[in-house]
Amino acid sequence: MLVGENGIITQAQTAKEKTEEASTSEIVSIAVLGAFKEDGNIDVASLKQEIEARGGTLSSDTLPTTITLDGYLFKVDRDGNIQQRKQGGTLATVTGVEASNTTVEDALGNKVVVPAGFVVVNPEDYVTDGIVIQKVSNGNQYVWIPCTTDSSDTSKLQYQRTEWRVEADHDTLASKDELTLTDVSVTYTTTDTENGINATVSAEIVAQINSEKTSIQQYRGYYIGRYETGKSNNTAVIQQNVEPYAEIKWSVAYSLAKGIDVGSTANSYLCSSYAWDTAINFIQNNTTWTNYASSRENTNDNWLDKEVVDVNGGVIKEAGTSTRLKTGLTTAKANIYDMGGNVGEFTTEINPETGESVVLRGGNYSDSTNPAGTRWDDPPTATSTYYGFRTTLFLK
Repeated sequence: MLVGENGIITQAQTAKEKTEEASTSEIVSIAVLGAFKEDGNIDVASLKQEIEARGGTLSSDTLPTTITLDGYLFKVDRDGNIQQRKQGGTLATVTGVEASNTTVEDALGNKVVVPAGFVVVNPEDYVTDGIVIQKVSNGNQYVWIPCTTDSSDTSKLQYQRTEWRVEADHDTLASKDELTLTDVSVTYTTTDTENGINATVSAEIVAQINSEKTSIQQYRGYYIGRYETGKSNNTAVIQQNVEPYAEIKWSVAYSLAKGIDVGSTANSYLCSSYAWDTAINFIQNNTTWTNYASSRENTNDNWLDKEVVDVNGGVIKEAGTSTRLKTGLTTAKANIYDMGGNVGEFTTEINPETGESVVLRGGNYSDSTNPAGTRWDDPPTATSTYYGFRTTLFLK
């Protein structure tokens, strides 16, 4: 399909001769086709040269990238698929010095509320692509999840729990709505209380969920960590290419998340079951991974039995190899990394007095079973190199 008289590359080279008469979208399509190498990968340097010769620019030297040409935007993924954007359609940016939360809109009128001290990383994207913000003072990154708590507004993504695959053992399911944690029927074992799971913490979690819902009612969205929480110089960070913050108990993850990004306009928390499930649904609604919660196929996430490749197709980790990767080395889904694999992640979803009272989400690098939507559990004492956590950020 690529080479030969009727191959894509040959046709692209011939078509280049006619680009003077071509439209902007045709020019981009021809440039992308012409950048395909015989191994089926795209030579980004060649693509960049061709686009810049036409007066355009690329947003990055790796795929995916965004091409700007003649006032139009074109998003190109690692397979060469092209999505044309609205002319002149860029998100307004903020400088990071605002004293309050700042609302900006993309070209389609979708709103993002950026907290004080943060900047927009990808203003060329739409909200449905996953808008990324970065804290100026520490480099932590989060992705905006637009949603609502108004169940009557069926046109919007609902902030709610969704159950996909749930592990069943100890005569109970690995599932517990956090808002039931203050019910009078909830009791605790000695192991629970000695490991940070008690009535006080349960009340804190219920208050957190209610605070999250209040925030969403006001701002119509929240932020989820772009990466699994990492560890850098003994500090919890949300950044790319750092080791996941692992080998800790649930109670440590819960405490750490609350202290990562605390400010006058937003606070960080350990990801709740509501925030996790809503983010998964956001990914499924706005990307080609429409079954991400339930399937591990063609996701390029880090499970034991799966190969992991970089943006150019180079092998990072071979299939059948149990290797924990640094954050953000797999393929992003709506700009969010590794909800499906690498490390299983603690959330505020706990299930006291069941023997395995902490619930984890997704799969991990030593697992060949659990996709992103999975719930599974372990005792409150459990620590592992493949247990980590994800942080959320809610506006105040």
